[in-house]
Amino acid sequence: MQAWFISDLHLKNINERNSVILLRFLHSLKQDKATTHLFFLGDVFDLWVGSSDVFQKKFQAIVDAIADLKRRGIEVVYFEGNHDVQIKNFWEQKFQIPVQVDAKIFDLGPYQVRLEHGDYINPDDKAYLRYLEFIRNPKMNLVAEFIPGKFFDEVGSFASRLSRKQSSTTRRDSEEVMRERIRTYAQSKARESEFDYIITGHMHVRDEFEFDLNSKKKISINLGSWFETPKALRLTEAGHSWVQL
Repeated sequence: MQAWFISDLHLKNINERNSVILLRFLHSLKQDKATTHLFFLGDVFDLWVGSSDVFQKKFQAIVDAIADLKRRGIEVVYFEGNHDVQIKNFWEQKFQIPVQVDAKIFDLGPYQVRLEHGDYINPDDKAYLRYLEFIRNPKMNLVAEFIPGKFFDEVGSFASRLSRKQSSTTRRDSEEVMRERIRTYAQSKARESEFDYIITGHMHVRDEFEFDLNSKKKISINLGSWFETPKALRLTEAGHSWVQL
């Protein structure tokens, strides 16, 4: 078993640095026979709404590379973020790649791993939670499917700014405060369900935290973002490690 986890790339176009790095990483997995799983934990794209082919064409090379990994037998799972919205129809219907909105626990080798984008790490960010309630409303799926993708693409910069504004409380927090929020959230979820790892994104702070609960070791990891150093998290039977891409 070898699983990879990435999130918060916020890709704006196919030619930018991180798009090139992501493509190189995806193509490298084709040659890596040890890889069994690939998890996207949200905000891979700075804007993707619904299943319009406008976004597919914009990032065609990345879509093709992900679909190819799926065809090769790698289990690919995509978690919605707050910038990639109502994407279930696109990935599931076209490529049979499951899309998760809520947290889910996976059995990966000897570990139980809880995965999620990390939307609820900061319960004090009421503006973001209201924004989240709006974009996750089932009616938004109809809106996303019937309004032309070109419209969303053209107003994409506005939508992206709106999303960042709604999470402004989180972004204004110091890195130390954000780490504390991530760790507090991990400990609270460990009291609710059993897992060995909890892996999140969204906060743009790369963090590792090990704690004990009922004499059992737990590990919390936030994947950070690709704004500075593009990294992927790798998990094998021997444990986890970071790989700079």
